[in-house]
Amino acid sequence: MDSNFTFDDYAAALQPFSQLESASFVQGMLVGYLSASPDSTEAQWIKQLVDEGGISKVKESFLVILHALYTETLAGLNSESCDLNLLLPDDDAPITRRVDHLAQWCEGFMYGLGLGELGEVSREVTEVLNDLADIAMLALPEQEDEQLNDSLIELVEFVRMAAIMIYDEQNPIAKPKIEVDEQQALVAELQTAKPTLH
Repeated sequence: MDSNFTFDDYAAALQPFSQLESASFVQGMLVGYLSASPDSTEAQWIKQLVDEGGISKVKESFLVILHALYTETLAGLNSESCDLNLLLPDDDAPITRRVDHLAQWCEGFMYGLGLGELGEVSREVTEVLNDLADIAMLALPEQEDEQLNDSLIELVEFVRMAAIMIYDEQNPIAKPKIEVDEQQALVAELQTAKPTLH
């Protein structure tokens, strides 16, 4: 993310609400919700998040960080240069943590789609949605591995571009189309590496 808030800031703000799982899950949920509900507003999303999290009292500081997450995520989705940044731990974090949060991001994305009203989708998007559902089920690797690390970095990019592609199809605007065909094999590659599906 490009704001003054770091991943750890978002994680700390959301940590008290276990129903929301993680900051990665929440951003994935936001992207899915925006994709399936193109006419939704920030206030509607925050209300949805508060309801899902069972949050009875909302502090102003919490609203500030949610506003930052919403505005930066939406700006990234609508950027002509595809500037969406996934809210994930840094690349120097343990690979188990990074895999876990990428899976949570994808789980949140699928959940967010379910909260909205997803329109008719193309065959390509259907395939990508299946891939994201598979990534949401990734189990944690048992140990660090350089090849696995490289595959994870590429898989994060696949998820990022896939999310933009799905959003673009449901929110058509004049910007370059996203191609993800070449990276779909990375899903299978990571699944057949040391981590297994749970």
